[in-house]
Amino acid sequence: MREQAIEWSARDRERRDLARALHQQLEPALLLLVEQARTYQAVLPSTAPQATNALNVLASMAAGALAHLQEIVVDLEARELRDLGLIPALEILSLRTERRYGLSVRLDLPGRADPAVRHLVAEKAHAAYRIAQEAMHNAGRHAGASQLEVSLRLREGNLLLVIADDGRGFCLPECTEAEGEGLREMAARAASVGGTLEVSSVLAVGTQVRATLPLAGLASATRESAPPGRRLPEPLTPREREVLSYVAKGMTNKQIAASLGISDRTVQFHLGNVLHKLDVASRTEAAVIALAEGLI
Repeated sequence: MREQAIEWSARDRERRDLARALHQQLEPALLLLVEQARTYQAVLPSTAPQATNALNVLASMAAGALAHLQEIVVDLEARELRDLGLIPALEILSLRTERRYGLSVRLDLPGRADPAVRHLVAEKAHAAYRIAQEAMHNAGRHAGASQLEVSLRLREGNLLLVIADDGRGFCLPECTEAEGEGLREMAARAASVGGTLEVSSVLAVGTQVRATLPLAGLASATRESAPPGRRLPEPLTPREREVLSYVAKGMTNKQIAASLGISDRTVQFHLGNVLHKLDVASRTEAAVIALAEGLI
């Protein structure tokens, strides 16, 4: 376990070194290319439309390459994690994900002043951040998701990170090569700090990544806990089970309301009760638990 943590620490240093090299060597060249193309655009006579069009394409391509390079550098460095800590870093990562992929990201995070999070050792903070980063990337690039929910909780001496999307979902044996590599990297990240990673996916409902990372020295009695094997503080009502069954089929609140002959607001009320009783943060997580435990 310690060897794995050392290996990932070395990989993070390599990421920072690569980011520094890209920033110092490649980015200035691309920036100069963009500026030169724009200068030629300004001075080129208006009687040369073909040349002007060619320069427009060149400037656009160079600007796109520069923007892409800057994104890569930011992803590799994770400077906000080092400078600000895990919670602000996840907030910034969420904003970046929304801008890059057009997703709506909802956060459920502890307060920045929470001592257990503020004093989280660097290796575990890095593991949590990189897992969240890869899961968000997969949701935006591969899953076709429109919404993403990120939850970070402290429970029974563990840091529990859950990332759930409403994308197309997949069957694990049929995931793409890129998705499979991302899943393996997240699992290795969790294992390197003594944690575990669970990935659940339901076709047409979404995918959930659940990382459990141990927090040494955190008294479980001071954090929320639940007895093993007991998820429901109280049973679901027949209507709540009905709503949950439709959620597991990938139906929206509006579709559920039409099927049951009730209002959207009533569906939202029942779904809120379901999330509370299952102690989950997203409808995807609720659907996964419902199917896994035979609740519907």
